[in-house]
Amino acid sequence: MNTEKKEPLHFGVLGNQLGHSLSPEIHEDLLRQQKISGTYKKYEMSENEVPRILEVMRDEHILGMNVTMPYKEVVYQLMDVLDPHAEKIGAVNTVLMKDGKFYGYNTDYIGAVSMFHKAGITLAGKEIVILGSGGAARGLIYGFHTDGAAKITVAARNEKALDYLQERFPYIKTCKLTNVPAGDILVNTTPLGMHPHVGESPVDAAVIRQFKAASDIVYNPLITEFLRIAKEEGLQIVTGLMMLVDQAIGSEEIWLGKKLDYNMGNRIHDELARKF
Repeated sequence: MNTEKKEPLHFGVLGNQLGHSLSPEIHEDLLRQQKISGTYKKYEMSENEVPRILEVMRDEHILGMNVTMPYKEVVYQLMDVLDPHAEKIGAVNTVLMKDGKFYGYNTDYIGAVSMFHKAGITLAGKEIVILGSGGAARGLIYGFHTDGAAKITVAARNEKALDYLQERFPYIKTCKLTNVPAGDILVNTTPLGMHPHVGESPVDAAVIRQFKAASDIVYNPLITEFLRIAKEEGLQIVTGLMMLVDQAIGSEEIWLGKKLDYNMGNRIHDELARKF
């Protein structure tokens, strides 16, 4: 009988300010459910320090690293090999170190699609409007498109960023925040409504009531001002916490090289939701 104890696996998250990151809690729970011994640490770095993360991964034998905003595009440039999904999105949120090489993936689009499916909302054939043109919008655009959305419009103030998105994703439409068209699903990817901008919404009730469902990728607070208005207007609302949990499951599938049941994140989602 082989009683040899396996060495713990090491993982982490790279970001700018990680004080309130829920990633360690989520991944520790997922590893515990699989009876895998592992560590998950936070790595806070300035933009100039980011390229050093590869050296840190080598030195500390870190198998996998998550990447949060604003470094997903920076890390994308550092990879030896890019997964086709990450390549199309133009951003990396999951890094795997294997045989001395660094592989870049993106699981944000998996989390985005999964959070709607778990809420019982079909994306196929729907007209979706995304508020905000930052890096966070990319994974959502790609996820909604691959899941069969009929029309995707990105509404934002930054015209240069909108032009970039239009170039990368030729199948989208773009418009200004002051000219949002009606549709089925409205998704906020802007930081408005996130702590410390609590009480702010990127659009008002007149815009929101033109939709059937609303989602916010912000999860602190869980019910943002945007979602509060949407609920008041009778829309079905979807919080961003499930996207965070399910993109984490997507990362572990890559690191551990196996398929996982996405329902394994439901309990930790509910526990974290109660804390907010």
